[in-house]
Amino acid sequence: MSDTSRLTPYRSVRDLIASHAHARPDKVYCTAAESGRTVTYQQLFERSNQIARFLHARGFKAGDRVSVMSDNCLSQLLVFHAVQAYGATVNLVNCEVNAKNIAQIVSDVDPKLVLVQRSLSPEMLGIARGAGVECFSFDDDPESSEASAAGDDLFRALRTESTAPDAPCVHGSPTEMALINYTSGTTAKPKGVCCSHQSYFYMSESVVEGFRLTEHDTMLEYRALTWCSPQVLSVTSMLQLGGSFVLAKRFSGSHFFEWIRKYGVTVSAGVPTAITMLLERPHALTKADLPTLRYMTTSTSPIAPETFEAFQKRYAIPLVQGCGMSEAGFMFSNDPLAPRRGPVGKPQKNLRARFIDEHGNDTPIGVEGDLVIDGPQIFESYLMGRGELEPRAKWFVTGDLGYFDKDGYAFLTGRKKDLIIRGGVNIAPLEITAYLCEHPAVLEAATIGVPDKLYGEAVACFVVTHPGKVLTVDDVLDHLRPRLSDYKMPQTVAFIERVPTTDRGKPSKDGLMKIWEERVRSTISGQPNL
Repeated sequence: MSDTSRLTPYRSVRDLIASHAHARPDKVYCTAAESGRTVTYQQLFERSNQIARFLHARGFKAGDRVSVMSDNCLSQLLVFHAVQAYGATVNLVNCEVNAKNIAQIVSDVDPKLVLVQRSLSPEMLGIARGAGVECFSFDDDPESSEASAAGDDLFRALRTESTAPDAPCVHGSPTEMALINYTSGTTAKPKGVCCSHQSYFYMSESVVEGFRLTEHDTMLEYRALTWCSPQVLSVTSMLQLGGSFVLAKRFSGSHFFEWIRKYGVTVSAGVPTAITMLLERPHALTKADLPTLRYMTTSTSPIAPETFEAFQKRYAIPLVQGCGMSEAGFMFSNDPLAPRRGPVGKPQKNLRARFIDEHGNDTPIGVEGDLVIDGPQIFESYLMGRGELEPRAKWFVTGDLGYFDKDGYAFLTGRKKDLIIRGGVNIAPLEITAYLCEHPAVLEAATIGVPDKLYGEAVACFVVTHPGKVLTVDDVLDHLRPRLSDYKMPQTVAFIERVPTTDRGKPSKDGLMKIWEERVRSTISGQPNL
């Protein structure tokens, strides 16, 4: 359990921006990976002052909300910081989810202002402009937006606003709402996770210490800024330190290493899907060819041990595993100086973490329990509907299962809601997937529960083999038998080209179920097969 007695005094986004603009005005804060366009700390300060006056003129108070519909770009980043610096609430909307969810999200958030990227689809632009509130558009780069003749252009409207440092702000409490981030909502209606200015500060500060980041680092980020993980790992960790980061629109296997070399990247964000893609289409280089790079992170979903080892062997780039969620930022991380394969790491500085049994007691070392967390970096409430806030309990139940080892490292064994219940017995699919990935011919794998008339649920496994490797169902079963009890053995095994993922890079249960329905269910004859 982390020691939160070492709590750092809170600093607002406004204070951070102003102090860096004074100390390092010409230092580049963010670079657009594709275009090379940059934003310095002085430019961030000046834009924030303009947007503050823009919001003040519209009567914005603490808690008033701005919804921003956009993909990754410099303009989105400027607005994200500026709204927080003013003291209002920002809601970055992920436009890769379906239009129905986006319309519902904007309705539930009830923003006072909607800002939308002009290059989005007509359907998305229609949702933004049909929200019933003032709406402004913008281009990827604020300099491009200024040249626009569009009457609703945000940065064109800002031309008349002063960049002077005496901009107005809302002098609210640090406990006022800063962010509304939405969960992915892949199987149910997404929920808005409401974080205060204070909790967001401590989420980011935990990352700075946990990943040993410094002002000399340059991060590479390609994940959607609408998610909490990139917000705290790259965006605000660097803002707190006065560091720099490179923002790409999305991951590109063909440009990934080029970006690292071109921009002197020292730490890159990583997810198992991107790591797997770099193995599927290998590049003829190693860490020796990337002198600035210290390590890559890996989070979002568990990384297969075989993938971890193959990446180390191929590229010799250290992988530092962590784990988090929208409600808490990063909960655990490995030490970059001594990363381990397997555990998600130790609890972050501003987090208290426990694994408990059904009676609420801490489980012994090595004994699985429910993960519950508390601390200053935890979110305040869920936005369930228009104006409907649901406060969190003191010890938030994450839904993760796992345990601590004798050294205080956390291992996650699965999600409680993903448990397969076969004949009344609980089976953790993550355990089976981990064993599958230990086979040297397996590149990726996934396990889900599927309908079974007799036992309620059956275990279904999905396997992606390394290119050129051949596996049979019997090979897989022979590999699992010494490792699993009989009741955990799969009833079906399917070989697929790639594990389907959600927009957050996690294995998609819906996508796997669709494969099982289309390719496996009709072939079942009482024996494991494809």
